[in-house]
Amino acid sequence: MFKTEKKIVDFFEKNYIAFGFIVISILSIAIRYYMLPCKSLDYKMFLKPWFDYIKNNGGMHALAHEPSNYNAPYMTIIAILTYLPIKSLFSIKLVSIIFDYVLAVSCMLLVNEITKEKKFFNIKSLLIYSFIIFFPQVMFNSALWGQCDSIYTSFMILSLLFLIREEYTKSFIFLGISFAFKLQFIFILPLYIVLYVVTKKFSIINFLIIPFVDFILCIPALLYGKPLREVVSIYLEQPGMYKQYMTLNFPNIYSMIGVDPRYFYRIGFIFTVAICALTLIYIIYKKINWNNEKIMLLALYFILVVTYFLPGMHERYLYAGEVICLLYYYMYKKHFGILVFLILAPLITYSNVLHGNYFDYMPYLSIAFFVIIVYFMKNTLQELTSKNS
Repeated sequence: MFKTEKKIVDFFEKNYIAFGFIVISILSIAIRYYMLPCKSLDYKMFLKPWFDYIKNNGGMHALAHEPSNYNAPYMTIIAILTYLPIKSLFSIKLVSIIFDYVLAVSCMLLVNEITKEKKFFNIKSLLIYSFIIFFPQVMFNSALWGQCDSIYTSFMILSLLFLIREEYTKSFIFLGISFAFKLQFIFILPLYIVLYVVTKKFSIINFLIIPFVDFILCIPALLYGKPLREVVSIYLEQPGMYKQYMTLNFPNIYSMIGVDPRYFYRIGFIFTVAICALTLIYIIYKKINWNNEKIMLLALYFILVVTYFLPGMHERYLYAGEVICLLYYYMYKKHFGILVFLILAPLITYSNVLHGNYFDYMPYLSIAFFVIIVYFMKNTLQELTSKNS
């Protein structure tokens, strides 16, 4: 080996982690680049018309009367994008793609915190960064579909990070940011309610941070004339948009039993709340000794249970659960079967929406998910009540 060659190889060997991050980032960007031209039905029917309306009606000034059903912070980002010399398809996807990497870094921070890894760049963080950034749902959601689930999930993960650190004000601030971008933050909210009751380490006042942060992030839209009533009512109106459907391309219990939404939509909501309440009662009764693993497990538990039993779920609504399940398996090597299902099932449902590949599979996926959920609920409650390792 030549002297110069040896120096190059030695340099690479000493900095292989940094090179790993660079290579993985470049390759993941390349994959996303080839997905960019895809125009999903959601883009054609919703995102593009919203973008065009805002652009043609004064940019930021159009926030006063823009026609979307998304909360003001995301639409403020869309309004800012209209000033860029970039096509709407690419600029909308670019925001979501950027948050793919925010999500990956957030997951790195969480894993480093739980595994007590002091060095930010290490082999564990490189692996989890790679897993998240190449996770099929993460790539498809942003680069192919143009959806923004990586945004609210990034802040959800950061909220869990500060929850683990017991920095509760910061945790609720990030939870509030997550709420400001998507109502789906409620899937993890029962975790915070349970910990509030059983640990008594933070105040009920912390929960008021959530709507306060949302209001702060809505201020730009309010300053441009958006009515306060619309800001306050946006999440109250969203669930009602799809009350004629018990489920939308999502394999939860309503894909299996096929009930009439006129009667069972509210019943399903009440039943889901009852399951969460019974879980809380059980946890109080068992006097659980908490650790980081149990907090992560309960976060996954509530996301899976709520999305399976709550009406009106879409195929994308388990996005945060899929990410948290990957993190949980990576750290604790448990529930591999559930992770496999959560990777494969959305790929099937996504193909329906993105490519029009319709298969009469939903009842079978729903039954499989039911078996998994029952097994997972049983094992979770057993693991929560086990002694700390």
